Amino acid sequence: MGAAAHDTTAVFTIRPLEAGDREQLRRLFYRLSPTTVYRRFMSPIPRPSEPALDRLLDVDHCNREALAAVVDGDVVAVVRYVRGSRPEEAEVAIVVEDAWQHRGIGKLLLALLARRAREHGVRAFTATMLGDNRPAARLLKGLSEQARFTVSQGEVEAVVPL
Repeated sequence: MGAAAHDTTAVFTIRPLEAGDREQLRRLFYRLSPTTVYRRFMSPIPRPSEPALDRLLDVDHCNREALAAVVDGDVVAVVRYVRGSRPEEAEVAIVVEDAWQHRGIGKLLLALLARRAREHGVRAFTATMLGDNRPAARLLKGLSEQARFTVSQGEVEAVVPL
């Protein structure tokens, strides 16, 4: 799949994340601002550990799925879901490289991931985010008008019917 970003000179490809994407994920991490890292991982992480990269690359395309947006060979965004103890729900997470934020990549990735999730029986995405992560909340609200948000101790819990 390919789609033009707002910058008409750049074309990105969306594809499933693959085991061989370790170095691309590592390079993506180092291109993220501290704010973006904190919003995605809810912690200030100076560098990705090997076990963390293992977890991010652990996809089976059913219970654990991840899609990547790639520009000129670089992963610039990743959206993923992981099914938990309730098979009809999956926790969703997204990160978009700062230079590519606000260009529609996150919205497109999330919509494509939701379609894949529905094909595998997922009926709702769940997410935990920092209370000030308005961009993530807007993305989730854009996925479903029935999205519900609950605030507790500075964090927001979201349930987004698919």
